[in-house]
Amino acid sequence: MEYKDYYKILGVSRDATQDDIKRAYRKLAKKYHPDLNPNDKEAEKRFKEINEAYQVLGDEEKRKKYDAFGNNFNFRDGAHFDPSQYGWSRRTYRTTSDRGFSDFFNMFFGEDAIDFDSIFRDFTVGQSGYSGFGANSYDDFRGDSYTPSRDLEVDMNIDIFLAQRGGERILSLRRPNGQLKRIKVKIPAGILDGDKIRLKGQGEGGGDLIITVHIEDSRGFKLNGRDIEKEVYIQPWEAALGTKLIVETLDGQKISIRIPPNTSSGKRFRIPGKGYKDRKGNVGDMYVKIMIEIPKYLSPEERDLYKKLKELSQGRRNRK
Repeated sequence: MEYKDYYKILGVSRDATQDDIKRAYRKLAKKYHPDLNPNDKEAEKRFKEINEAYQVLGDEEKRKKYDAFGNNFNFRDGAHFDPSQYGWSRRTYRTTSDRGFSDFFNMFFGEDAIDFDSIFRDFTVGQSGYSGFGANSYDDFRGDSYTPSRDLEVDMNIDIFLAQRGGERILSLRRPNGQLKRIKVKIPAGILDGDKIRLKGQGEGGGDLIITVHIEDSRGFKLNGRDIEKEVYIQPWEAALGTKLIVETLDGQKISIRIPPNTSSGKRFRIPGKGYKDRKGNVGDMYVKIMIEIPKYLSPEERDLYKKLKELSQGRRNRK
């Protein structure tokens, strides 16, 4: 069976609040709803995954059980495991699979779900409760509160501004006993998307905590390697006639750029050396992407002008 990373499916960090999870779910559910994607099998599949993920993460008790399993056995997205080793046997006639949930969900919350509470107790009690899960030998369980040493891997999302300047971030980890542990994480200036931060001794039983950093877009800035792209919206007549724009760079500097006449939507303009600066001092470029914005509301005079422009344009095409 494949371990499902519900946090990844909803695009939230493991320390996300319930409000964060709810917002992410609503956004994705709207995007992939079958009514908006008729006959799209991939969208239908994503909608089911999103719904299942929210069924778990949106319920604090279910989330606690799911987190305990992933943390205790160090599973990550895409990992495969044999559910029968944990005492689960799928009975199709009694599971909730007809409601669209996966076997992975049914293993936790179906009618034939595993008694994970007893497994987690066995995982942390002394020799009398030894079950063989998570230990290398019988002697690994010494003492009533002993936890085997192991590294933990978690994801952390930060915005592009914190990544560029560096700083601190509080990471909340939910332990198998349900308690939250808050850890102060120092973010080095210029960290790149996908880089890892290792915190010695902050994992389980004295192991390390390995944090994979994901840099999120913010205030219109989007990171691609060391290059930055920023979308700037202009009016149709500015695109047709040309204009000058004042754009702000990642470091707060304001730069004037000239947009030539007849600029199409999606056109990019390069500003050398104004991209993202990594930890080694390498700096990328900034790209200003022009997007033509159609006014939401037109006055009667503006509407008449657009009609006149339409007539002139059609007449020109007919003459050709």
